[in-house]
Amino acid sequence: MISTIICDMDGLLSDTETLHLKAYQQTLAHFGVTLTDQEYIDLWIRDGQGIAQFVEREQLALDPVEVHNHKLNIFWDMLHTDLQEMPFALDFLERMKGNYRLLLASNSYSKNVLHIIKKLKMSHFFEMVAHKESVTKTKPSPDIFLYLTNKLKINPTECVVIEDAQKGIIAAHTAGMKSIAVPNSHTSGNDFSLADKIVSSLQEINIEMIDSL
Repeated sequence: MISTIICDMDGLLSDTETLHLKAYQQTLAHFGVTLTDQEYIDLWIRDGQGIAQFVEREQLALDPVEVHNHKLNIFWDMLHTDLQEMPFALDFLERMKGNYRLLLASNSYSKNVLHIIKKLKMSHFFEMVAHKESVTKTKPSPDIFLYLTNKLKINPTECVVIEDAQKGIIAAHTAGMKSIAVPNSHTSGNDFSLADKIVSSLQEINIEMIDSL
C-alpha cells in the first residue's frame, strides 16, 4: 500500500528547467562557449550531471565554480520575473494532500529549492524536503530518496516517486520504489522503461492510480 509520494521539483512542479538552460547558455556564451539545448537536456536533465562534467568533457579552460556562480546570478534574476508552476502542479498537490505523506527530492541546491517552493506557495504541502546538499550523490543515485525514508522511518516499498526525467526514474527503481513518469518537452526523449506508469500530465494522476501500484 502506498503511503508516501515523493515529488521532483524542476520540470515537474516548477517550470524551471527552461530557466536553468537559458541561464547556462547565457553564462557560457559570456565565456565564449556554446551550449546547445540537446547538450543540456542529455547531460543535466537526463543524466543528472552538471557544469563540472561539461567543462571536463569539452576540455574547457574554465573554472566550473566561477561558471556556476555566474549562472546563479542570471538564474536568480529569471526567478524574480519568469518563475511559473508546471501545469496542474498546485492542483495535484491539493488533491494528494491528506491522502498521502508528501515529500520533495530535488537535485537543485537548497537555496533554489526553498525559494522556488515558497514563491509558488507549495512549501506547506511537504513534510520534508531533500536537496543537493542532503546527500553526497544525487539522482540517478537512489540516495536522496533513501535519505528521506531513513529520516522519516518509511518503508521504501510504500513510496511512489513522481518524476519528469530518466535519472529520477532510475533512482526510484534502484531504491525499490514505485514510480510515475510525467515527461515534459525537455524529457520526452528520455528512457522511461523502468517507470510503473507514464502519464502526459499531473492531471492524469489520481488516488485510484496510485493505490493500484
